[in-house]
Amino acid sequence: MRSALDNLASTLGLTNVDSINALFVDWPEIVGEQLAKHCVPRSLRDQVLTIEASDQQWATELKWMTSLLIERCCDALGLDAVTEVRIIR
Repeated sequence: MRSALDNLASTLGLTNVDSINALFVDWPEIVGEQLAKHCVPRSLRDQVLTIEASDQQWATELKWMTSLLIERCCDALGLDAVTEVRIIR
C-alpha cells in the first residue's frame, strides 16, 4: 500500500508519504516550538514547501529564516527534500 501511495505521490509531484508525515509530525522540532505555534506546513510539492503563517509578523519572521528552514527541512527529510519555501497567510 505504501509503495502505491508513494508512486501516486510521485506522479502528482508530491513528496513520499514518509517525508510528508515526518514534516507534519516533526514540525515543532524542525522550526522550534515558538515558531510552530504561529505557522503550519500546508504542502510539500516539487520540493516547494508552503507554510501558512498566523499573521504578517510571523510571515516576515519566516521570510527572514528561509535558508535556515530549507536546511532544517532537508536535515529532517533528506537531501534536497525542500529547495524553496513559500509563505502564505
